[in-house]
Amino acid sequence: MKKYLLFYILLFCFADALEFKVGSYNVKNLFDDKIQGKEYEDIKQKRGQWYSYDYKEKLKNITQVLKDMDLDIVSLQEVENRSILDEIKRVVPSYKYTYFYKRADSPIGLSILSRFKIVSNDIITVQKHNKKSRDILKSTIKIENQKLIVYTNHWRSKRAQESSRVPYAISLVDDIKRLDEDMDYIIVGDLNSNYNEVFSFKNNKKLNNTYGITGINHILNTTIDGKFITKQNITKISPYYQKIHYNCWLDTDRRDRFSYIFKGNFNTPDNIILAKTLFDNKGISYVDRSFKVFKPYYLYKNRKIQNRYSDHLPVFAHFDTKKRFKIKPKTKNINSIKHLYEIEDIKETIKLKDIIPIYKHNDSAIIVDDQNSSIYLYNVAKDLKVGFHYNLDVLKIKDYHGLIEITKLENIKILKKEQQDVTKYFLNSQDIDIKNFEYQNKIITNLKGVYKRAKADRRKKLHYIFKNRKKKISIYFLDKKLIPKDRTRLKIKTARVSIYKGKIQLIISKASDFKIY
Repeated sequence: MKKYLLFYILLFCFADALEFKVGSYNVKNLFDDKIQGKEYEDIKQKRGQWYSYDYKEKLKNITQVLKDMDLDIVSLQEVENRSILDEIKRVVPSYKYTYFYKRADSPIGLSILSRFKIVSNDIITVQKHNKKSRDILKSTIKIENQKLIVYTNHWRSKRAQESSRVPYAISLVDDIKRLDEDMDYIIVGDLNSNYNEVFSFKNNKKLNNTYGITGINHILNTTIDGKFITKQNITKISPYYQKIHYNCWLDTDRRDRFSYIFKGNFNTPDNIILAKTLFDNKGISYVDRSFKVFKPYYLYKNRKIQNRYSDHLPVFAHFDTKKRFKIKPKTKNINSIKHLYEIEDIKETIKLKDIIPIYKHNDSAIIVDDQNSSIYLYNVAKDLKVGFHYNLDVLKIKDYHGLIEITKLENIKILKKEQQDVTKYFLNSQDIDIKNFEYQNKIITNLKGVYKRAKADRRKKLHYIFKNRKKKISIYFLDKKLIPKDRTRLKIKTARVSIYKGKIQLIISKASDFKIY
């Protein structure tokens, strides 16, 4: 009897539960075929060739994306006018509620489309007298008798320095501080800032004119004291009079962290940033690990975003009106190398057991565990010898431009005195695509090619053949004296597969790693 009673109680509690999707998409200059005077100069010049057919094709492409994503709420950036939004609504009629806004002197504006009732729309002014600034759209939406605020943003591009983006964050936070303490809200849009901007821009003299302060990390408080706000600590940290936020990019594998590619580098300008209240088990909750980049084949193929749709990829996440937030662990065994790739920093010591160094140069090394997962030890492998078995404690990791490194160890204990042959852990480059991100921190061997600079390359690369297809890959030589001359034939005997700013490259550490033939 008690079992049946419990069943009906649970059924009643979750009967009205509703899971819904919220997304953001920069549609890249969705202009119609009419001259209205506010267009960008290059758009005006193209309007002679910008036939009605071209506009309709672009509109068809964007509405196809919206239909396929099947979002309940979506924010769009770079729509020219209300008429275009009305046309989108006509093609995708499930969006009963819409709103469009742009400044009178702006070529493009902000839009929101919703299947739920939009109760109100307010405008947060950003630098009123700056003609290049764009305001923020604040939409209050009613979902199952609960309110959700969606802040739609389109911050200044990186043609401008960081001081041009900080005012957006300040204006946003000023409004957030006036909200009720329990209000659920989401910050979405093209912030023209990477989720880890504080780390990625600090040495960029062109952008960093704010002494390392960023709008997305420091003002929105997606980081505190140089560390990311995480799902694990967002409800536990209470900085004095400050709102803290979780950036959903942390929910994805590092190899998938991009919605925009600039000069071959992966970037994350399109963000979904969450309030603390979406983790407090009251009202609306975030569905763990639901954040995704929408990239079907027609939007993204051969490592390129298909420009006829947009130069950005859309992003989205799931939320629920009744189910309580619960973390879904990726890896059951936290004391593993695999787990180190899934976390941003180490809260408690990670104890690795029975690991083997398979490659070493100076005080750095590659280690593998019994699951054949590998990782790079940067400048902390002095006491390790290749081929021996160890237990060790990991205290600190670092994301160096996309490459995960261990940077602090302790309690190193040797297990077996006999040295093991480590070549069985090396990967034959003839059997695998070395440009696949899954081979990060692996050692590859048996790669032949010509080291040269092609017309399209800024620097010399190794040109090689893989399964009858021409390929090329960058090589970084730790010792600059080892760099071969142009058009040198190389045989790579051992090289470390690395990542730098979203690109796979090989690391050559010493002369014995390769030979010229």
